[in-house]
Amino acid sequence: MAAKSTVFGTGLSGMVGSRLVELFQDQFDFVNLDLAAGVDITAIDQVEAKLSQSTPTAVIHLAAFTDVSKAYEQNQDKTGSVYKVNTLGTRNVAAICKKFNHYLIHISTDFIFNGQNPPANGYTETDTPHPIEWYGQTKLWAEEEVVGSGCDYVISRIAYPFRAFFPLKLDLVRNILAKLKANSLHPMFTDQIITPTFTDDICRTLKVFIDKKPSGIYHLVGSTSLSPYELAQKIAAVFDLQADIKPSSFKDFMQKDPRPRQQYLKISNAKLCQDFGIKMKTVDEALKILKDQI
Repeated sequence: MAAKSTVFGTGLSGMVGSRLVELFQDQFDFVNLDLAAGVDITAIDQVEAKLSQSTPTAVIHLAAFTDVSKAYEQNQDKTGSVYKVNTLGTRNVAAICKKFNHYLIHISTDFIFNGQNPPANGYTETDTPHPIEWYGQTKLWAEEEVVGSGCDYVISRIAYPFRAFFPLKLDLVRNILAKLKANSLHPMFTDQIITPTFTDDICRTLKVFIDKKPSGIYHLVGSTSLSPYELAQKIAAVFDLQADIKPSSFKDFMQKDPRPRQQYLKISNAKLCQDFGIKMKTVDEALKILKDQI
């Protein structure tokens, strides 16, 4: 039996990373680079100490400060943890990947777009990013750090990942499901568009990237863009829940809330399908699988 190749990863204990390990631990030896393993990605010497130990088949950089509301509290603060983790941490990981010729899979986000006027078929990889809040800004700078480092890389943008199990954090779908079951769901926006993505699809695409090592940017997102109100309706239908789902207005909400939010995050995955034949699941397809997994 051939020895398993090694994959280094930051954030392998997170929502996406832990599922990647679950699905492919029989094919790869995963090495998690996190604080528990003595690696602070904002300290470049610690990153180098780990990444110099062996030659992995890939380095997957998942670790990020992703709480958008808390990120807003640090708006424009380059001394804060959001900037340090998302931008400086990425600079360190990319620089060390360049130094040791490691292939880098960098995980980014749809929040690098402003969500104001996407193309009819959704934002593509060639559309110009324009973040409107601090999380998205630090993640766009992170992308620029990867490109500028000169390392071999692929940037993988994901959007609203959801999965069957992850007790440490509720994703959007499981949060809606829990509130539907408790009959406590708040009114849902009818005039906002998001692109939820099944985490298993993200992970299987990352496996392809580990094997094929493409370069450039790809959108690893679901095949359905819809409103949160429509998403709640679909969840209720798939899980056979009789729930009163009330509509609400994003525009009305934004008049009362100062934090910038993207209204139309319709994202296209056409390039991923075109280049690799990968068809990311629709929300309907993913929810049916999710129900079986739960």
